[in-house]
Amino acid sequence: MKTKLSNKMQFQLSAISLALFMCHSSFADTVKPPQPHFNRVHHNKEIVEYMKGYAAAYPNLVTLKSIGKTAAGTDMWMLTINNEKTGKAGDKPATYVDGAIHANEAQAADTVLYTIDYILKNYGKLEKITETVDRSTLYFVPSVSPDSRAKWFDEPSTASYPRSSPWPFDDDRDGKVDEDGPADINKDGVITTMRKKVQMGLGNRKLDPKDPRVLLPLEPGELGDYLLLGQEGIDQDGDGMMGEDSVGYADPNRTWGYDWAPRYIQNGATDYPLQIPETRSIANWALDHLEVSSVISFHNSGRMILRGPGSPTQTPVNAADNRTFDFLGREGEKMMPGYRYMITWRDLYTAYGSTTDHFYGIVGAFGFVPELFGRVMDDANIVRFDPAPKVGDPVRPPSNEPKGYDQMKWNDMLTFGRQFIPFKDAEHPQYGKVEVGGWRQNTGRMPEGWMLEEETHRNAAFVLLNAMHVPKLRFLEPTVKKEGRNLWRVELPLINERAIPSVSNIVIANKLHRVDLATVNGGKVLASGIVRNPYTNQIDLQEHRPERLMVNGVQGFGNTTLYFLVESSGGDIVVNYDSIKGGKLSQKVALK
Repeated sequence: MKTKLSNKMQFQLSAISLALFMCHSSFADTVKPPQPHFNRVHHNKEIVEYMKGYAAAYPNLVTLKSIGKTAAGTDMWMLTINNEKTGKAGDKPATYVDGAIHANEAQAADTVLYTIDYILKNYGKLEKITETVDRSTLYFVPSVSPDSRAKWFDEPSTASYPRSSPWPFDDDRDGKVDEDGPADINKDGVITTMRKKVQMGLGNRKLDPKDPRVLLPLEPGELGDYLLLGQEGIDQDGDGMMGEDSVGYADPNRTWGYDWAPRYIQNGATDYPLQIPETRSIANWALDHLEVSSVISFHNSGRMILRGPGSPTQTPVNAADNRTFDFLGREGEKMMPGYRYMITWRDLYTAYGSTTDHFYGIVGAFGFVPELFGRVMDDANIVRFDPAPKVGDPVRPPSNEPKGYDQMKWNDMLTFGRQFIPFKDAEHPQYGKVEVGGWRQNTGRMPEGWMLEEETHRNAAFVLLNAMHVPKLRFLEPTVKKEGRNLWRVELPLINERAIPSVSNIVIANKLHRVDLATVNGGKVLASGIVRNPYTNQIDLQEHRPERLMVNGVQGFGNTTLYFLVESSGGDIVVNYDSIKGGKLSQKVALK
């Protein structure tokens, strides 16, 4: 039996069908986010395409722009994550993250990419990430040295080359630049090592009797039959040396403006601070983004969480700022097993003109350098050649195997020989017959793909730890007391719920930017200050311009109380607090 539908019902069904069609079309037309796989490192071109994909897939959260050009004219891309519905990027507390300022430290860029990917795909799903994105801004530059990083992928390279900016420099002072770098003698696309078999007694090395791929140093009284010639290369400029004037060498992480030192003190420095456009572009950007209070700059290797000072000549960090560094660094150690929280100059080496020192000394931001990964044979969490003894085990003498053998054993057992290129004969224009072979460029300083993602995630979590702890200011309940006709005393407590202060001590000491500012709308401010002890009526009054109360910030996990003596006939006033690094907030106060 057929039922005839009324015109009204037909219209309703048509409307429903149209709505379903439009809804389906809308979903079909939605740009899908990129799906990178983090079991490998990505070429710069891939990373840029992924960044463009995130901007297209998350237009309400992501903006992408070039903040400058490299020495070779390549765009330096910055991806910004910010929810515009909760405020403009520059008005919120902020975190800056970069990677691969040293081009050979390739997985540093992928760690930044993973952090971007994880935040965007978990916004709206995980409360901590959603809260962080809604109340703050995150700025990302995955690759600070994109030109040299591309060379690392595309041209013969090593684990340590190319490392610097391609800024031309005459390393050997012969009037030429970059003319004598590594050379791929056997044309296999990789720069490895050279060795030469010689008559017994003419060598400086001997073969390991357990593994002929390994050359051992000579013991006192021994004779050697091999010469270790070093990195694969030839004398390209006829000066009798090999590889002494490669691309660069301007170390980008020795070119920043704060605590810079000339080349005779600091290897890799340029002729003057910020000479290369890569670091200069970021430094200029930072001057326009003083809201940044947290900085993470990814490097490799060694499993360290480094912080400044980079040199002992810097003014010691104030105790209050030290507490902030220590809290974040020690929390990082808990999140990343095997990593050590360290002060650069004291615990590692002296380094002038580095990223995090610049951001702390010029912008007043707290910065860390996570050094990704470490040598596998030194880390019992990855592989153990001598398992921990158990009760009842026979006593074993300590291993005296050379570390080169351990590394080779790791290569054979866990990568099935992928990492090491066997030595083969090759003809060299100066040395004649040599043997060429050794470790591939993507070994030693970075993990195998199957080990990469966990370490990347842990370091991304450290970024989020720091981003969660940018200042979070909140007013508490005010205390209001009538002092006379149309005269009111207002005390308004203000707390910081996170570890990073709204004004770091170095900002105050060196006057890097203005401190926080408190003002009142709806009444005339006759006096203002900071309450030191509300129970004994101790107040530090501001001598001049009480209508603009200057506040030296709120310490991490700390508080301060604002004091105003206001002339008003009653009603409500509004207290406004404007913090460059802590954002802006207001509180309505009833005068009654």
